[in-house]
Amino acid sequence: MAAELLNGERGNIVKGLNEANIKLLVDKLFNQKVINQFEKEAIMETHGRADKARALVDMTYAKGEHVSELMITLLKDVDPVLFNDVFLKADSMDGSPGKEG
Repeated sequence: MAAELLNGERGNIVKGLNEANIKLLVDKLFNQKVINQFEKEAIMETHGRADKARALVDMTYAKGEHVSELMITLLKDVDPVLFNDVFLKADSMDGSPGKEG
């Protein structure tokens, strides 16, 4: 479920993540041993903010359900506004209770 949700909202996450929050997310994932040094460097050496964000989302999605869930949780901590815009708006659009947009 989390992996599908992350992948489904990939475009909105990429659009909304700024450079500072990408770095924070990468650091948190590295510190929790979810990504290794090589993966961290691969993301951070990618040119362009949007391409870095894409690399980050794609890498976490590829690691499966648990890591996708962690990525969503970390996104909520690092950028609660983006989290609300992306995930709570998506909930309210499918009829689930949530923030109205």
